[in-house]
Amino acid sequence: MKTMTPGERFMRCLNFESVDRIPVMDFGYWRETIDAWHAQGLPAEVDSTEEVERYFGCDRGFETNLVNYWGDSCPVGIQWGIWPPWRKTVIAETETSITYGGEIGIITERKHGESIPFQEKYPVETAEDFRRKVIPRMDARDRSRIGPEFPAMLARGREERQAVGAWIDGYFAWPRELLGAENLLMAYYDDPELIHMIQRHHTEFVKEWIDMVWEITPLDYVCFFEDMAYNHGCFISPKTFDEFLMPYYHELIAHLRAKGVKKFLVDSDGNSVQLTDKLVEAGADGHYPLEINSGSLPEVIRARHPKLALIGGINKLALAEDRAAIDKELSKLPPILEKGGFIPALDHRVQPDVPMANYQYYIDKKREILEKYCY
Repeated sequence: MKTMTPGERFMRCLNFESVDRIPVMDFGYWRETIDAWHAQGLPAEVDSTEEVERYFGCDRGFETNLVNYWGDSCPVGIQWGIWPPWRKTVIAETETSITYGGEIGIITERKHGESIPFQEKYPVETAEDFRRKVIPRMDARDRSRIGPEFPAMLARGREERQAVGAWIDGYFAWPRELLGAENLLMAYYDDPELIHMIQRHHTEFVKEWIDMVWEITPLDYVCFFEDMAYNHGCFISPKTFDEFLMPYYHELIAHLRAKGVKKFLVDSDGNSVQLTDKLVEAGADGHYPLEINSGSLPEVIRARHPKLALIGGINKLALAEDRAAIDKELSKLPPILEKGGFIPALDHRVQPDVPMANYQYYIDKKREILEKYCY
Protein backbone atom coordinates (compact mmCIF):
# COMPACT_ATOMS: atom_id res chain seq x y z
CA MET A 1 0.00 0.00 0.00
CA LYS A 2 1.28 3.47 -0.87
CA THR A 3 2.39 5.78 1.91
CA MET A 4 -0.45 8.09 2.93
CA THR A 5 -0.36 11.65 4.10
CA PRO A 6 -1.20 12.25 7.79
CA GLY A 7 -4.50 13.78 6.71
CA GLU A 8 -5.46 10.82 4.55
CA ARG A 9 -4.47 8.37 7.28
CA PHE A 10 -6.53 10.09 9.97
CA MET A 11 -9.65 10.63 7.89
CA ARG A 12 -9.61 7.13 6.41
CA CYS A 13 -9.33 5.64 9.89
CA LEU A 14 -12.42 7.58 10.92
CA ASN A 15 -14.18 6.27 7.82
CA PHE A 16 -13.31 2.59 8.49
CA GLU A 17 -11.22 2.51 5.31
CA SER A 18 -7.88 0.82 4.65
CA VAL A 19 -4.76 2.68 5.79
CA ASP A 20 -1.02 2.20 5.42
CA ARG A 21 -0.79 2.38 9.22
CA ILE A 22 -2.87 3.59 12.15
CA PRO A 23 -1.76 6.93 13.61
CA VAL A 24 0.31 6.84 16.81
CA MET A 25 -1.14 9.71 18.83
CA ASP A 26 -2.27 10.77 22.27
CA PHE A 27 -4.10 13.76 23.76
CA GLY A 28 -1.15 15.73 25.00
CA TYR A 29 0.68 16.22 28.26
CA TRP A 30 0.10 18.24 31.38
CA ARG A 31 2.56 21.08 31.90
CA GLU A 32 3.68 19.37 35.11
CA THR A 33 4.41 16.20 33.13
CA ILE A 34 6.78 17.94 30.74
CA ASP A 35 8.49 19.64 33.69
CA ALA A 36 8.91 16.29 35.47
CA TRP A 37 10.33 14.66 32.34
CA HIS A 38 12.94 17.41 32.01
CA ALA A 39 14.37 16.09 35.28
CA GLN A 40 14.31 12.56 33.78
CA GLY A 41 16.26 13.34 30.63
CA LEU A 42 13.87 15.12 28.29
CA PRO A 43 15.93 17.84 26.56
CA ALA A 44 15.17 21.34 27.85
CA GLU A 45 14.32 22.58 24.36
CA VAL A 46 11.51 20.00 24.13
CA ASP A 47 9.02 22.10 26.03
CA SER A 48 5.58 21.94 24.43
CA THR A 49 3.01 19.33 23.50
CA GLU A 50 3.96 19.41 19.83
CA GLU A 51 7.69 19.20 20.59
CA VAL A 52 7.09 16.22 22.90
CA GLU A 53 5.05 14.50 20.18
CA ARG A 54 7.92 14.93 17.73
CA TYR A 55 10.50 13.79 20.29
CA PHE A 56 8.74 10.46 20.81
CA GLY A 57 8.07 10.01 17.09
CA CYS A 58 4.30 10.33 17.46
CA ASP A 59 1.90 11.60 14.87
CA ARG A 60 0.62 15.09 15.51
CA GLY A 61 -2.42 14.80 17.74
CA PHE A 62 -5.71 15.62 16.04
CA GLU A 63 -6.54 18.19 18.73
CA THR A 64 -3.42 20.14 17.78
CA ASN A 65 -4.55 20.16 14.16
CA LEU A 66 -7.49 22.38 15.03
CA VAL A 67 -7.67 25.99 13.85
CA ASN A 68 -8.48 26.85 17.48
CA TYR A 69 -7.15 24.92 20.43
CA TRP A 70 -5.80 25.39 23.92
CA GLY A 71 -2.01 25.50 23.73
CA ASP A 72 0.30 24.77 26.62
CA SER A 73 -0.58 28.03 28.35
CA CYS A 74 -3.27 29.84 26.35
CA PRO A 75 -5.73 29.52 23.46
CA VAL A 76 -4.15 29.78 20.03
CA GLY A 77 -5.38 30.12 16.47
CA ILE A 78 -8.73 31.65 15.56
CA GLN A 79 -10.29 32.66 18.84
CA TRP A 80 -13.55 30.99 19.76
CA GLY A 81 -16.52 32.15 21.82
CA ILE A 82 -16.38 35.29 23.95
CA TRP A 83 -14.26 37.90 22.18
CA PRO A 84 -12.67 40.08 23.34
CA PRO A 85 -12.29 38.13 26.60
CA TRP A 86 -14.30 39.27 29.58
CA ARG A 87 -12.66 41.78 31.83
CA LYS A 88 -11.61 40.46 35.20
CA THR A 89 -10.06 41.93 38.29
CA VAL A 90 -8.02 40.37 41.07
CA ILE A 91 -10.09 40.20 44.25
CA ALA A 92 -7.90 37.82 46.30
CA GLU A 93 -4.47 36.25 46.06
CA THR A 94 -2.39 33.70 47.98
CA GLU A 95 0.97 32.06 47.34
CA THR A 96 -0.70 29.29 45.35
CA SER A 97 -3.88 30.76 43.87
CA ILE A 98 -5.47 33.88 42.50
CA THR A 99 -9.19 34.76 42.54
CA TYR A 100 -10.75 36.93 39.87
CA GLY A 101 -14.05 38.76 39.75
CA GLY A 102 -15.82 40.92 37.19
CA GLU A 103 -17.71 39.92 34.06
CA ILE A 104 -16.50 36.32 34.37
CA GLY A 105 -18.23 35.90 37.76
CA ILE A 106 -15.88 34.68 40.51
CA ILE A 107 -13.20 32.17 39.63
CA THR A 108 -10.11 30.87 41.45
CA GLU A 109 -7.13 29.50 39.55
CA ARG A 110 -3.92 27.87 40.70
CA LYS A 111 -0.83 29.90 39.95
CA HIS A 112 1.16 26.79 39.03
CA GLY A 113 -0.15 23.83 37.09
CA GLU A 114 -3.19 23.15 34.97
CA SER A 115 -5.88 21.98 37.37
CA ILE A 116 -9.49 22.92 36.66
CA PRO A 117 -10.31 26.34 38.18
CA PHE A 118 -12.92 26.59 40.92
CA GLN A 119 -15.79 28.82 39.84
CA GLU A 120 -17.98 30.23 42.59
CA LYS A 121 -20.16 32.52 40.48
CA TYR A 122 -20.93 32.34 36.76
CA PRO A 123 -21.50 35.21 34.32
CA VAL A 124 -25.07 34.39 33.29
CA GLU A 125 -28.01 34.04 35.65
CA THR A 126 -30.80 35.63 33.58
CA ALA A 127 -31.76 36.29 29.98
CA GLU A 128 -30.79 39.92 30.54
CA ASP A 129 -27.29 38.82 31.60
CA PHE A 130 -27.01 36.86 28.37
CA ARG A 131 -28.15 39.79 26.23
CA ARG A 132 -25.92 42.29 28.02
CA LYS A 133 -22.74 40.31 28.66
CA VAL A 134 -22.58 37.60 25.99
CA ILE A 135 -24.20 38.74 22.75
CA PRO A 136 -22.08 41.91 22.33
CA ARG A 137 -18.92 39.77 22.44
CA MET A 138 -20.07 37.17 19.93
CA ASP A 139 -19.26 38.80 16.59
CA ALA A 140 -18.26 35.61 14.78
CA ARG A 141 -16.73 37.47 11.83
CA ASP A 142 -14.46 39.76 13.83
CA ARG A 143 -11.09 39.31 12.11
CA SER A 144 -9.26 40.29 15.28
CA ARG A 145 -10.11 36.74 16.42
CA ILE A 146 -7.29 35.52 14.15
CA GLY A 147 -4.19 35.28 16.33
CA PRO A 148 -0.75 36.29 15.02
CA GLU A 149 0.45 32.69 15.35
CA PHE A 150 -2.28 31.31 13.09
CA PRO A 151 -0.61 31.80 9.66
CA ALA A 152 2.36 29.69 10.79
CA MET A 153 0.00 27.05 12.23
CA LEU A 154 -1.87 26.83 8.96
CA ALA A 155 1.31 26.78 6.88
CA ARG A 156 2.71 23.89 8.91
CA GLY A 157 -0.50 21.92 8.60
CA ARG A 158 -0.57 22.39 4.85
CA GLU A 159 3.11 21.54 4.49
CA GLU A 160 2.63 18.32 6.46
CA ARG A 161 -0.66 17.65 4.66
CA GLN A 162 -2.56 17.24 7.90
CA ALA A 163 -6.33 17.07 8.21
CA VAL A 164 -7.63 20.37 9.56
CA GLY A 165 -10.33 20.60 12.21
CA ALA A 166 -12.09 23.04 14.52
CA TRP A 167 -13.15 22.98 18.17
CA ILE A 168 -16.77 23.85 18.93
CA ASP A 169 -18.39 23.94 22.34
CA GLY A 170 -21.35 21.58 22.19
CA TYR A 171 -24.92 22.23 23.28
CA PHE A 172 -24.33 21.05 26.83
CA ALA A 173 -20.87 22.54 27.29
CA TRP A 174 -21.63 26.07 26.08
CA PRO A 175 -24.57 26.88 28.39
CA ARG A 176 -22.73 25.13 31.23
CA GLU A 177 -19.79 27.47 30.67
CA LEU A 178 -22.13 30.44 31.00
CA LEU A 179 -24.33 29.25 33.89
CA GLY A 180 -22.34 26.54 35.66
CA ALA A 181 -23.33 22.87 35.79
CA GLU A 182 -25.76 22.98 38.71
CA ASN A 183 -27.48 26.14 37.48
CA LEU A 184 -27.81 24.69 34.00
CA LEU A 185 -29.39 21.47 35.26
CA MET A 186 -31.97 23.48 37.19
CA ALA A 187 -32.56 25.90 34.32
CA TYR A 188 -33.71 23.06 32.06
CA TYR A 189 -36.79 23.00 34.32
CA ASP A 190 -36.94 26.49 35.83
CA ASP A 191 -36.00 28.63 32.82
CA PRO A 192 -36.21 26.63 29.58
CA GLU A 193 -36.69 29.80 27.54
CA LEU A 194 -33.24 31.00 28.57
CA ILE A 195 -31.63 27.72 27.50
CA HIS A 196 -33.38 27.78 24.12
CA MET A 197 -32.28 31.40 23.67
CA ILE A 198 -28.66 30.39 24.31
CA GLN A 199 -28.88 27.37 21.98
CA ARG A 200 -30.48 29.35 19.17
CA HIS A 201 -27.85 32.07 19.41
CA HIS A 202 -25.07 29.48 19.65
CA THR A 203 -26.22 27.79 16.44
CA GLU A 204 -26.15 31.04 14.49
CA PHE A 205 -22.78 32.02 15.98
CA VAL A 206 -21.17 28.71 14.98
CA LYS A 207 -22.54 28.95 11.44
CA GLU A 208 -21.08 32.43 10.99
CA TRP A 209 -17.79 31.54 12.69
CA ILE A 210 -17.33 28.50 10.44
CA ASP A 211 -18.17 30.62 7.41
CA MET A 212 -15.44 33.07 8.44
CA VAL A 213 -12.94 30.25 9.01
CA TRP A 214 -13.84 28.71 5.67
CA GLU A 215 -12.76 31.89 3.91
CA ILE A 216 -9.26 31.09 5.19
CA THR A 217 -9.17 27.29 5.10
CA PRO A 218 -11.60 24.41 4.53
CA LEU A 219 -12.19 22.03 7.44
CA ASP A 220 -12.08 18.25 7.33
CA TYR A 221 -13.57 17.60 10.77
CA VAL A 222 -15.11 19.27 13.79
CA CYS A 223 -14.69 18.32 17.44
CA PHE A 224 -17.65 19.08 19.67
CA PHE A 225 -16.59 19.49 23.29
CA GLU A 226 -19.28 18.30 25.70
CA ASP A 227 -17.95 16.51 28.83
CA MET A 228 -21.53 15.69 29.76
CA ALA A 229 -21.05 12.42 31.63
CA TYR A 230 -19.61 11.26 34.94
CA ASN A 231 -18.68 7.78 36.19
CA HIS A 232 -22.31 6.59 36.35
CA GLY A 233 -23.59 8.01 33.07
CA CYS A 234 -24.89 11.15 31.40
CA PHE A 235 -25.69 14.29 33.41
CA ILE A 236 -29.01 14.70 31.59
CA SER A 237 -31.82 12.38 30.57
CA PRO A 238 -32.53 11.33 26.97
CA LYS A 239 -35.69 13.45 27.15
CA THR A 240 -33.70 16.55 28.11
CA PHE A 241 -31.22 15.83 25.33
CA ASP A 242 -34.06 15.55 22.82
CA GLU A 243 -35.55 18.87 23.85
CA PHE A 244 -32.53 21.08 24.42
CA LEU A 245 -29.74 19.61 22.29
CA MET A 246 -31.01 17.36 19.51
CA PRO A 247 -32.75 19.88 17.23
CA TYR A 248 -29.81 22.26 17.38
CA TYR A 249 -27.30 19.49 16.67
CA HIS A 250 -29.33 18.39 13.66
CA GLU A 251 -29.53 21.91 12.25
CA LEU A 252 -25.88 22.73 12.80
CA ILE A 253 -24.45 19.45 11.54
CA ALA A 254 -26.62 19.64 8.41
CA HIS A 255 -25.26 23.14 7.77
CA LEU A 256 -21.65 22.06 8.31
CA ARG A 257 -21.98 18.96 6.14
CA ALA A 258 -23.37 21.10 3.35
CA LYS A 259 -20.38 23.39 3.83
CA GLY A 260 -18.00 20.46 3.34
CA VAL A 261 -17.08 19.24 6.83
CA LYS A 262 -16.65 15.47 6.57
CA LYS A 263 -16.52 14.15 10.13
CA PHE A 264 -17.99 15.14 13.50
CA LEU A 265 -16.34 13.93 16.71
CA VAL A 266 -17.73 14.41 20.21
CA ASP A 267 -15.53 14.67 23.29
CA SER A 268 -16.98 13.56 26.62
CA ASP A 269 -15.25 12.21 29.69
CA GLY A 270 -17.11 9.95 32.10
CA ASN A 271 -19.24 6.91 31.34
CA SER A 272 -20.56 7.78 27.90
CA VAL A 273 -21.79 4.35 26.83
CA GLN A 274 -25.51 5.18 26.89
CA LEU A 275 -24.80 8.75 25.83
CA THR A 276 -23.42 7.47 22.53
CA ASP A 277 -26.96 6.47 21.55
CA LYS A 278 -27.94 10.14 21.51
CA LEU A 279 -24.66 11.29 19.99
CA VAL A 280 -25.12 8.96 17.03
CA GLU A 281 -28.72 10.10 16.65
CA ALA A 282 -27.50 13.70 16.71
CA GLY A 283 -25.11 13.03 13.82
CA ALA A 284 -21.77 12.19 15.43
CA ASP A 285 -19.32 10.13 13.38
CA GLY A 286 -16.83 9.52 16.17
CA HIS A 287 -16.36 9.69 19.92
CA TYR A 288 -13.45 10.15 22.30
CA PRO A 289 -11.60 9.76 24.71
CA LEU A 290 -13.37 6.62 26.11
CA GLU A 291 -12.43 7.02 29.75
CA ILE A 292 -11.74 3.49 30.96
CA ASN A 293 -12.11 3.92 34.72
CA SER A 294 -15.54 5.45 34.21
CA GLY A 295 -16.72 2.45 32.20
CA SER A 296 -16.43 3.75 28.63
CA LEU A 297 -14.91 0.57 27.31
CA PRO A 298 -14.28 0.70 23.56
CA GLU A 299 -15.43 -2.90 23.05
CA VAL A 300 -18.77 -2.10 24.69
CA ILE A 301 -19.34 1.04 22.64
CA ARG A 302 -18.24 -0.72 19.44
CA ALA A 303 -20.75 -3.53 20.05
CA ARG A 304 -23.46 -0.90 20.60
CA HIS A 305 -22.51 1.23 17.57
CA PRO A 306 -20.47 -0.73 15.00
CA LYS A 307 -19.96 2.28 12.71
CA LEU A 308 -19.07 4.89 15.32
CA ALA A 309 -15.35 5.70 15.00
CA LEU A 310 -13.49 5.60 18.31
CA ILE A 311 -10.39 7.41 19.55
CA GLY A 312 -8.81 6.76 22.94
CA GLY A 313 -9.68 3.84 25.19
CA ILE A 314 -6.26 3.21 26.79
CA ASN A 315 -6.21 3.60 30.55
CA LYS A 316 -3.81 6.46 31.32
CA LEU A 317 -3.32 5.19 34.88
CA ALA A 318 -1.60 2.01 33.65
CA LEU A 319 1.38 4.04 32.49
CA ALA A 320 2.15 5.10 36.06
CA GLU A 321 2.57 1.44 37.09
CA ASP A 322 5.04 -0.85 35.32
CA ARG A 323 5.67 -2.50 31.97
CA ALA A 324 3.48 -5.47 32.85
CA ALA A 325 0.52 -3.15 33.43
CA ILE A 326 1.20 -1.38 30.13
CA ASP A 327 1.42 -4.70 28.27
CA LYS A 328 -1.84 -5.84 29.82
CA GLU A 329 -3.60 -2.66 28.77
CA LEU A 330 -2.28 -2.80 25.21
CA SER A 331 -3.24 -6.48 24.88
CA LYS A 332 -6.90 -5.39 24.80
CA LEU A 333 -6.49 -3.49 21.52
CA PRO A 334 -6.29 -6.14 18.74
CA PRO A 335 -9.93 -7.36 18.79
CA ILE A 336 -11.18 -3.78 18.34
CA LEU A 337 -8.47 -2.85 15.83
CA GLU A 338 -9.55 -5.75 13.65
CA LYS A 339 -12.94 -4.09 13.17
CA GLY A 340 -11.49 -0.80 11.93
CA GLY A 341 -12.46 2.76 12.78
CA PHE A 342 -10.32 2.83 15.94
CA ILE A 343 -7.32 5.00 16.84
CA PRO A 344 -6.05 3.82 20.24
CA ALA A 345 -4.87 6.64 22.48
CA LEU A 346 -4.70 7.44 26.18
CA ASP A 347 -8.06 8.41 27.67
CA HIS A 348 -6.75 11.82 28.76
CA ARG A 349 -3.51 13.78 29.00
CA VAL A 350 -0.38 12.08 30.28
CA GLN A 351 -0.12 12.63 34.02
CA PRO A 352 2.96 13.85 35.93
CA ASP A 353 3.33 10.55 37.81
CA VAL A 354 4.08 8.71 34.55
CA PRO A 355 7.85 8.09 34.27
CA MET A 356 9.25 9.15 30.92
CA ALA A 357 10.73 5.68 30.46
CA ASN A 358 7.26 4.15 30.86
CA TYR A 359 5.83 6.48 28.24
CA GLN A 360 8.61 5.61 25.81
CA TYR A 361 7.96 1.92 26.38
CA TYR A 362 4.22 2.43 25.85
CA ILE A 363 4.76 4.30 22.57
CA ASP A 364 7.17 1.69 21.24
CA LYS A 365 4.85 -1.20 22.12
CA LYS A 366 1.77 0.54 20.78
CA ARG A 367 3.55 1.28 17.52
CA GLU A 368 4.48 -2.40 17.15
CA ILE A 369 0.83 -3.39 17.55
CA LEU A 370 -0.56 -0.74 15.20
CA GLU A 371 1.86 -1.62 12.41
CA LYS A 372 0.16 -5.02 12.17
CA TYR A 373 -3.21 -3.51 11.28
CA CYS A 374 -3.01 -2.10 7.77
CA TYR A 375 -6.48 -3.13 6.74
